[in-house]
Amino acid sequence: MINEKELQELAGFASEGSPMLSLYLDTDLTQQPKEKCKLVLRDLLEKVDNSASDQDVARVERFFDLEYEWQAKGVAIFSAADQEFWRVYPLALPTESEAHTGDRLYLRPLTQLLGEYERYGVVLVDRESARFFLSYLGQIEEKSEWVGQDLKRHKQGGFAAARFQRHVDKQAQQNLKLAAETTVRFCKEHRCSRIILGGSDETLAQFQAMLPKSLQKHVVGTLSLDMTTSATEVMERSAKLIRDRERERQQKLVEDLMTAAAKGGGAVTGLADTFYIAHQGRAHILVIEKGLEADGYLCDGCRYVSAEPITKCPFCGGKPHKIDGAMNRVIQRVIEAGGKVETVAASEALEKAGHIGAILRY
Repeated sequence: MINEKELQELAGFASEGSPMLSLYLDTDLTQQPKEKCKLVLRDLLEKVDNSASDQDVARVERFFDLEYEWQAKGVAIFSAADQEFWRVYPLALPTESEAHTGDRLYLRPLTQLLGEYERYGVVLVDRESARFFLSYLGQIEEKSEWVGQDLKRHKQGGFAAARFQRHVDKQAQQNLKLAAETTVRFCKEHRCSRIILGGSDETLAQFQAMLPKSLQKHVVGTLSLDMTTSATEVMERSAKLIRDRERERQQKLVEDLMTAAAKGGGAVTGLADTFYIAHQGRAHILVIEKGLEADGYLCDGCRYVSAEPITKCPFCGGKPHKIDGAMNRVIQRVIEAGGKVETVAASEALEKAGHIGAILRY
C-alpha cells in the first residue's frame, strides 16, 4: 500500500529525457477473467505506443507476464527506464484502467484513493486484552494483539468473594489502562487519523475515558463486538461505519472550505484562484469535485499552470502554452509542496464555487 511520503516522492520526480509511463490497471479477477485484463493492458499500451519508450512498454509487459501475482484488485505502475525508475503499487481496490505519458507522473487516481480512504484504527477491547486492526485504502489487516493479566473467577460467596471481586475489578482497570497506552502507541505508529472501538458498552465507556483527550476526539464510532470476532467480520462491520463517517467528513470539509472562502483569506474557490495559490505552495488542502477535468496553460519556465489563457507568466515572465490534463499538474504541485488532496462527491455548494477550492496554509 502506498503512503503519503511515497506519493510526495512520486510528485517530485520529473523526467528530462524520454516521457515517463504511468499505468493503472483494474485486476479484480472476481469481476473479470485474467484474459480480459491482459487485453485491456494491450490496448492501453498500444494507445501510448507513439509516446512511451519501447523500454518502458517492454518492462510493463514482462512484469505482467512473469512477475505479477494477480492477487490485488488493482495496480499502479510508474516507469522511466532511461532513469532506472520503476515503481509498482498493488491496490486493494479496483481502479479505472488508464495509461499516460509525460515528463511528470500521472498521480490523480492515487490521490483520489488516498483522499477517500484515510487510515482508520479499529481496536477491540475487553477487560483482559485488546486486538488492533488497521483499515486503509479499503483493506483491513490485523496488526497486533495485547494480552493483560488473566482475571480468574471466584466461586465462593461471602466477604472473601467480595474482597476477591474488588481485586479482579482493580486488575481489570489496570488491564484497560495498559490497553489504552498500547492504543496510543499503535495509533502513533500507524498514523491513524480516525479510530473505531469495539467491545461491550460498559467496557468501552471505561476504556474511552482512559484515552488521552487528544485521541478521544478521533474516535468516530463504536461497535458491539467481542474478542473472538473474525477479521472478516470486523472488516464488514467497520466498512459501513467508515463509509458513513467519510461521507460526513467530506461534507464538513466542503462546508469549512465555503465558510473560510466567504470570510476571505482562509480559502479560495474556482479554477483560476486555486491554480494560482497551488503554484505558490500555499494550498494546505486541495478540494476537487470527483470527475473534474480542466485544460490549462503551462509556463515552461517555472511550471505555473494558469486556468485562463495568458500571454505572460505572472511569476517568471515566461510564455505559457495550452496543455491537456491541467488538474494532474496542479495536484502534483500541491503534493510536492506538502499539501493534501481531497476528492469529494459533487455538491451544490462546490458546484456553484467552480467545482474546486483550497484551504490555505497562510
